[in-house]
Amino acid sequence: MKKLFSLLLLLSLASQAQENTVLANKKNEFRVDVLSAIVYTKASLSYERFFGKDWSTGFNVNFSNSTKLNDDFDNGYRNNVPKFEFNPYLRYALSKSKSRYYFAEVFGSYNGGDYKEIVRITDMALPDYYTTKKSKYTDFGLGGSLGYKMYFHNSIALEFIVGFGKNLIDRNKSPDVISRVGLNLGYRF
Repeated sequence: MKKLFSLLLLLSLASQAQENTVLANKKNEFRVDVLSAIVYTKASLSYERFFGKDWSTGFNVNFSNSTKLNDDFDNGYRNNVPKFEFNPYLRYALSKSKSRYYFAEVFGSYNGGDYKEIVRITDMALPDYYTTKKSKYTDFGLGGSLGYKMYFHNSIALEFIVGFGKNLIDRNKSPDVISRVGLNLGYRF
């Protein structure tokens, strides 16, 4: 019985080591955020490059043209609507397994969209009046995220990520808080 148990333990360790070696040889990964596409009607694509034992870097690109957000913006329920984001990031794996692990990341966010404000128009010939003025905004923010990633068949990735940050430059027009929340499906090669 001890021999059988030892053999099963050795086989499971060998298969996990082989799985980690196969994943370690694959250095690139592309992902699509399924949650953002369904909930926010936002296209979100990511690329990640793995280097070293626990480190990786990459970027995420988002484009949004949500009817709900645009309607809220046009009807005055919100004063800004994000249209695009470019998020470079650096990640560190918190777990030792390469096939299932927790990670922490720091990210930057170059983002932009539409901004609307009510302005007072002063004209000498007419009485003062108020009107709505639309403009564009761009900003840069910093933030952090935590997530969990798992692999199936040594290539298919499933990732859950939650993170928040703050815009730093044009805080009068841009959103105060930037978020990175997603459920990503990807392929590692």
